[in-house]
Amino acid sequence: MWKQFLPSLIIAAIILPGFNQAHQAAAGNIAYIKDEKEIRVMKADGSGDHRLWTHVNAQPHSGVEDLAWSPDGKELVFSSGHESATSLFHSDLYLIKQDGTGYRKLTNSPDVGAYLKYPKGIVNVTVKNNSYTFQTSNATAGVFFVYVAGADAPQQVTVPPGTSKTVSFKSVADFGNKAQAVVAIYGNYRWFEAGTDVQAGKAVKAPDLNISGDGIEYFGAFRPAWRSDGSEICYRTGVCTVERIPINPPEGEFVYNPMFSGKAPFGTCSFDWGPTPALANQVIYTENSTESAIYQMTEGGTHPGKKLTDYSTIQYQLLHDLHWLPDGSGILYSTSDLMRQSANIFRFDFKTTGTTQITKLTNEFAKKFDISPDGRWVVYERCKEHDDSALPDIWIQAMDGTGSKMLIKNAASPSWGK
Repeated sequence: MWKQFLPSLIIAAIILPGFNQAHQAAAGNIAYIKDEKEIRVMKADGSGDHRLWTHVNAQPHSGVEDLAWSPDGKELVFSSGHESATSLFHSDLYLIKQDGTGYRKLTNSPDVGAYLKYPKGIVNVTVKNNSYTFQTSNATAGVFFVYVAGADAPQQVTVPPGTSKTVSFKSVADFGNKAQAVVAIYGNYRWFEAGTDVQAGKAVKAPDLNISGDGIEYFGAFRPAWRSDGSEICYRTGVCTVERIPINPPEGEFVYNPMFSGKAPFGTCSFDWGPTPALANQVIYTENSTESAIYQMTEGGTHPGKKLTDYSTIQYQLLHDLHWLPDGSGILYSTSDLMRQSANIFRFDFKTTGTTQITKLTNEFAKKFDISPDGRWVVYERCKEHDDSALPDIWIQAMDGTGSKMLIKNAASPSWGK
């Protein structure tokens, strides 16, 4: 009896928009962050949810921020501040394999646990507080944690405005013939010097560490994105400049390799590297000093690149997230409306130069998101408030808007891997 309906079912599958897409099960692994303390992984249907990584020092405001699967889905990069007390950066990039093994530090490597294999030297540092008592700045606080790259632990020092103090680090790993940075820390703010070449078995005097003003807030590595060949990762700093780092950087060496030559574009807090071999050297990024727009440029190029589209008629607007479609045919971005009453995900198509709204949220906000490897689905943060401190849930839906459902409550920063 059912055979008489078969032709109609086949026709419906062909002509109904999104029929196949919405009814084809999403595949792959979705990694996400729980409470800034742990990285968890689940299947695209929400099953198999398990912990991949955590650390006792990963806590709110100094824990896991962002993550991204490698192009082959075998490795995950994430940004975390769990070693902020023993690093030049407030937050560094780390790598871990899909089975939870292979943990290693990428920026400001090696991890503090690897210092035992290096010979040790002594480093003396004079900390000078060049601020004035009548000034109001972070420097006038006078109490700092000071750290030398390669030391086992930081030291707390009290240096009131207009004074100086010399501290000695007795056991500093010698990373070779290179400068090892010195940094002073006050809350989320940092002041640093290029440092000195540590000499095994000897004592060396580092250049004076001068402290004044407010320092640099959230000096570190955030929002990582992979090059399509897996050879490099780019990230943004706390001031929204974009840097890049090879997947196997030299240990003990500060790697500084800006994505853009010349003056960096303003407000580049969202960006992505091209997803295919043909687009491997292409970057999409935001700029908002004169207009809030998305551009495309060859890596290492000079802004402005090719303007793709405006995402707001008002300058100084920021995107919540930005990604290429896996086949390179367009891009997806998430942004709030002008009154900050909602945020949605939009698709810009390169061929038609048209923009389509993917989510249809009212009085809710779609923020960080990622796209399934086959380009059929999007997974995203969804929350009730625009405030960045608002705790989101993770939702999934097909690109045509069907199949929408919540995957997990109170979770953030989804990344979809193979």
